[in-house]
Amino acid sequence: MGIDSSSFSSISNRYEGRFVRHWDYNNSLIIYDRKSDDNRNAQSQAATTDQKEVQLQHDLDEEEPVPYVVLVQGPPKVGKSMLIKSLAKFFTMHHLDNVRGPITVVSGKHRRLQFVECPNDVNGMIDAAKYADLVLFCIDASYGFEMETFEFFNLLQVHGFPNVIGVLTNLDKIKPDGSLKETKQRLSRQFRNEIYGGAEVFYLSNLDKGMYMDDEIHKLGAFISVMKFNPLSWQTAHPYVLVDHFEDVTSPERVHIDNKCDRNIVMYGYLRGSNFRRGTQVHIAGAGDFPVYGIKSLADPCSLPIAAKIKGVSDKERLFYAPMSGLGDLLYDKDAEYLDELNDIDEVTQSEIAGFRAGTYLKLEVRDVPFEMTKNIDPNHPILVGGISLEEENIGYMKARLKRHSWHRKLLKTRDPIIVSAGWKRYQTRSTYAQEQEDCGNGLHRIDSTPEHADCLAMFWGPLAPPDTGFAAFRISAIGVILDVTQAAEIVTKIMKKRKQIGSPLKTFKKTALIKDMFTSDLEIDWFEGAAIQTVRGVRGNIKKAARKKLVSELPRKGDVCSKTKDDPARRQQTVEQRRGVVFAEKKKTTGNRICKED
Repeated sequence: MGIDSSSFSSISNRYEGRFVRHWDYNNSLIIYDRKSDDNRNAQSQAATTDQKEVQLQHDLDEEEPVPYVVLVQGPPKVGKSMLIKSLAKFFTMHHLDNVRGPITVVSGKHRRLQFVECPNDVNGMIDAAKYADLVLFCIDASYGFEMETFEFFNLLQVHGFPNVIGVLTNLDKIKPDGSLKETKQRLSRQFRNEIYGGAEVFYLSNLDKGMYMDDEIHKLGAFISVMKFNPLSWQTAHPYVLVDHFEDVTSPERVHIDNKCDRNIVMYGYLRGSNFRRGTQVHIAGAGDFPVYGIKSLADPCSLPIAAKIKGVSDKERLFYAPMSGLGDLLYDKDAEYLDELNDIDEVTQSEIAGFRAGTYLKLEVRDVPFEMTKNIDPNHPILVGGISLEEENIGYMKARLKRHSWHRKLLKTRDPIIVSAGWKRYQTRSTYAQEQEDCGNGLHRIDSTPEHADCLAMFWGPLAPPDTGFAAFRISAIGVILDVTQAAEIVTKIMKKRKQIGSPLKTFKKTALIKDMFTSDLEIDWFEGAAIQTVRGVRGNIKKAARKKLVSELPRKGDVCSKTKDDPARRQQTVEQRRGVVFAEKKKTTGNRICKED
């Protein structure tokens, strides 16, 4: 069937906006719908765009991972500060003049790192072992391992073991002959024996313009950028903040009147661990427990670049933030409010329901802090603020399994003062040691000192810590784990100790004897009725009862005779009274921890 040219006008009117593609061999007209094709293309492009926007919005809504704390630990003069400067220059392309406090850098597409130099004092090392995610052990290859390295290694074992990397420095001081290779192998083998078989060890040798060689730092930095971090159980169960900025907001008039008055402080830092709920008390390491007067979330001073969601991080986007070191031009307006809206829920409502999420940059205000904290503040000693639960706010008795550390040469004696680090807290207390014995009714017998090469039970009074929490008595003298906690003296009254009572035989019979001057009253005799008794010569018996204010003892064997000239000692069990207070008496001034001679 043919179509003449007169029909073209009707076809064009009917198919307006479309065009004829071609005529087939059967003289059939094939119509191509241009409008429908444009609509399909537009819908496809819109769907693709919407999908990209949804994916980008989903990526933006994801919680940014909190910066991982990279702790650089080692003895003095080993190159810790130089290592932090070299790593900061590798990640940010900027030079640091000095290392003071935490230094936060953007190290990759989805990762930020916070470098901290570990103090060399005991308190700083204990706090650092609780918040570190990665520890770089700096070891002087020209000298070998030192005591600070082993002490910190034991603290990590007690408070949770994070990722560990060994860094051998000062290799340029060793002669470049066969001894260099032998030293590397020997120290690496010793380090892996102390840590674990697959521990990574890096080598830093020569210096270039006051920094380590670029190729050596590149290997170490690239490994840190891609390694996996394993969260620790204590850190994930408690909220904590590593303070990177500190301010004293006490009114000048109040300080002018009394320069030793309690201060009001403001601390800034990233929230790590679990969510922080309003009303949670915090423990400031070295200062004590305080309620949080004000808490507010602020804009992230070192956030991941938005472009990092699509592509890699350029050199211009490699940010860093080190307020204590004088770097980072990020300022906050005290009167401004920074809100982080989520699903049309304001920050106050969200914080009341779920608390502040981990990774939020917080501003904490604490009041009535001792003035010594602001007076002795040191940027080289970062402040650790840990959230505590309702149970940990109380003080009571704790039962623990304890073992004397092999480095401590002397035995730990009962009721000698020891300094304990458990949870976020460290305090001084007195401990009572005990062991299980069959001759005690309840199985616990007090011992005067810790065993030589075995563990024992320890009872002490202090701030409560959850069961299965590791603790250390330092400077490393003992390590252990909390078994049970209570505010009553139940677990302490179970400990018994042997006591010798000496009396004089008054009169002897065939199987009994009258003993005098052993007890002071009939009531005391009734308390120890049935207790074992033994003479100096080995004659054994049991306390029967009080007769005419004299003690009656029954001899178990025929032929045993008590001599009137010999004393008759009775070994009995007595309940141990555990002291509640700390070492210091009330209203007694002291300048520091007391030693055994001052007790």
